[in-house]
Amino acid sequence: MDINDAVTTDYVDVNPGTRLGKIRGLFDGDQNLKAIVVWGESDKFAGIVTRKDLVSSHHDPQEKVQSVVRHPPTVTRDEDVRETARLMVEGQVKMLPVLDDDEVLRGVVNAKDLLAMVQDNLGALDVSDVYTENVMSVAPDTVLGEVIHTIRTHRFTRLPVVDDTDAVGMISLYDLVDFTTRKMSKEQGGNNNATDSFEGEVSKSQQRTHGGWGERSGFQARMTDLPVRDVMSTPCETIPLDVGLDEAFEKMQDHDYSSLVVVPEEFGTPVGIVTITDLLEALTWTGEEERADVQVYGVDLLDVLSREEIADRIDGIDGKYREMDLLEANVRFHKHKEQMRGSPLVRCTIRLFTDEGLFSGTGEEYGAGPAFKDAAETVERNVLDQKQRTSPRHQKEQERERTVNLVEWWAATETS
Repeated sequence: MDINDAVTTDYVDVNPGTRLGKIRGLFDGDQNLKAIVVWGESDKFAGIVTRKDLVSSHHDPQEKVQSVVRHPPTVTRDEDVRETARLMVEGQVKMLPVLDDDEVLRGVVNAKDLLAMVQDNLGALDVSDVYTENVMSVAPDTVLGEVIHTIRTHRFTRLPVVDDTDAVGMISLYDLVDFTTRKMSKEQGGNNNATDSFEGEVSKSQQRTHGGWGERSGFQARMTDLPVRDVMSTPCETIPLDVGLDEAFEKMQDHDYSSLVVVPEEFGTPVGIVTITDLLEALTWTGEEERADVQVYGVDLLDVLSREEIADRIDGIDGKYREMDLLEANVRFHKHKEQMRGSPLVRCTIRLFTDEGLFSGTGEEYGAGPAFKDAAETVERNVLDQKQRTSPRHQKEQERERTVNLVEWWAATETS
C-alpha cells in the first residue's frame, strides 16, 4: 500500500532567514505542530525544523532557522507505508517531505495521517506487543529539578506522573520548556539587545529596556523547587495491555495525545507507556520477524552506502561468533561541519547488544561509507577478541547472568 492518500499540502513553511524567535512563536501557537518546512534558494526545499530540535538546547531568538534545519529522509507519493514508517522511526521525525521525480516538494506526510490510513490493520497487534515496559515515573510532589535531572540522565521525552498507583498526569520535555519560557519571560525586564515587533534590531536611541533581567536568576532557582503537579498535563489517559493498537490509536486521536499510560487492567498500577512511535514501529514489522535487528539513525547521511549493506555487514560480524546471539544493533551517523571535496566529516557509532555483552565501535571519516567501514572493523575486532577469551561453560553462565543486567539497564535508558 502506498502513502498517496496520506499526503497533505497543509503544512507551515518559512524561509531560511526566519528568526528562531518567530519559529518558537509558531510552535507555541500550535501545540500539535511537530515540524516546519524550510525553503532554500530558488524556492527549493531546504529541510525541516522540528519542535524537538528547537528545545533540545538554548538558541538565541535572533538566530536564523537555517542554523537548526535538518535534512530528513524524503519519499514520493508511491512510497510504501511500511518503508515510510521505518524512515520516520529511524530519522526520529513525525513528518516527511514528499518530493516528485524532479525533487520538487509536493506535500508532506505526517505520522498520525499515516497511521489513520491503516488504522483498521493496526488491530492485528495489541498494546502488549509494542509498549515500552518499566518506564520511570514521578510522583505529583516531585520537584521539577529532580524531573529535569531524570529526563536528562535517561534521555526520556516524557514521564508519567503517578499518585500511589494511579496515573494522574504526564510531564514532557515540551511542558517544561513551555513553562520555563512563559515564567522566565515574565521575570525579565528587558535587555540591551532590543528588537522591534518584527524582531528586527533597533537603534540605541529607540531601545527601551527596563533594568535588564531583574529577578530572572532568582526565579530559576525557585522554579526547580516547584512540584511537578504545577506543570504536568492532565488528565492522563490509560489503556489496558489487551487492547488492539487500532483502539489505542483512536484513543490518542480522540484526546489529541501522542502517548498513553499502560495498565495491566482497568484501574491497575501503570506498567509502561505506548507512543505514536511504538505504533509506527509496529508498521515496520513483517509476519516472519519481530522488531528489526538493525536500527539505523541518521539515514539522510547515507550516500553510496545502503541500509541493506549495513544489515549484511552486521550479520557478518554476528556470524563470526556462533555462540553469540545478537539482540539488537544500533548504527548512528552524525555529520560534522568539516568537509573535504564536498564530503562531510561523518562519525559512525555501532553498538551491538548481545547475550555475550555490549560491543561498540566508532569510526570518523569523510562520508558515511568509510565511517561505517571503520566502525564495523573496530566492532569486529572486539567481537573476535571476546571469542578468544571465551571461558569454560560454567564461567560463561556467570557472564550471561551479568549480561542480562546490562541489557535491562540499556532497555531502561534507551526509552524515549
